[in-house]
Amino acid sequence: METFENVAKKSRRKRLWKTVVISSFVSLVLLGLLGLLGKGLAELASSNGRDLQKQYEVMSEIAYPNVDYDSLYYNPTSYLSGTLRSDRFKDLDGVMVDYPAYEGNYSLTGSYKNPTSEATYSSTSGTYTRELRQKHPVFYNVNAKQTKSSDPAPQELVSVKEMPNQLVEIALTFDKPYTYKEIQQMIPSNLKINWYWIGSQSEDGENGMALRTDPQTTYGANSTLLNPYPSDGKKESEEAKQEQQTFLDYLKKANKNLFPTVNKYNMYNDVESYLKKFGQLDIREAENRDQLTFSGIILTGKAENFSQLEGKEWIAASSIGASVSNQPYYQLDKE
Repeated sequence: METFENVAKKSRRKRLWKTVVISSFVSLVLLGLLGLLGKGLAELASSNGRDLQKQYEVMSEIAYPNVDYDSLYYNPTSYLSGTLRSDRFKDLDGVMVDYPAYEGNYSLTGSYKNPTSEATYSSTSGTYTRELRQKHPVFYNVNAKQTKSSDPAPQELVSVKEMPNQLVEIALTFDKPYTYKEIQQMIPSNLKINWYWIGSQSEDGENGMALRTDPQTTYGANSTLLNPYPSDGKKESEEAKQEQQTFLDYLKKANKNLFPTVNKYNMYNDVESYLKKFGQLDIREAENRDQLTFSGIILTGKAENFSQLEGKEWIAASSIGASVSNQPYYQLDKE
């Protein structure tokens, strides 16, 4: 017969093992829950990063005049945060010129852009990117009502002839909107049309609203999004043509909640107004694309080729942008 002491020892051992088993089980459950929580938090942060990427990809196609990118990648800064970076450039008649890189940050709480990479500043000689101190071409809103505080329309086209052996970027603002087809007939064949501005509906001429100095809120189309898919008569080409994303497709994808309000004017109004006019057109067809109207363009080319445009009545404003010395080994798109 077991003594009381032995029974007590066995009871203590049972309780000990029971405690160990329960503690182990609880620990495993907690570790599992923490793992799931960590995975969920990481997925939330990643989701914010993906949202930031989608926003950037769409806005890059409808804003940033004559700015393109050749890389887009993530740099994790921790398990739950990171940076989205894109290396960007400008096209000067086929020559790629540096432009400030894009940087956006994402984490558990959301995402936001690095304001330094997007910033511009104005001086007596024009508008410049803050990071590279590169001259930025600006458009002029001819609908803006002029007041004493309104910015004057820049007239810099005449200065291009004083830039020998340079490849030059210049923004031309028209006196009124012209159709895509008309624009092709207006521009000399030895100048490259890089980008088309849709214009603005704002009538505010004060506090910088006449000049469009911010590349983030200047909306339009890269020329590559307006060219119909080249057809070689094969069925595959027709299918690819229908799958091609156009300028209007990207305008429709843009999230209106991401557009800022400047001087009580919501910048999405410019996009919305344009879509009301042309949103139903399938501009994969040349006859539909030719109906689109634009209020200005970005041109690039040799400095000496711009003299052909001096004195044209349809030019309301002109603003020089980036420039670079022409080199004999450059292969230009236009000669």
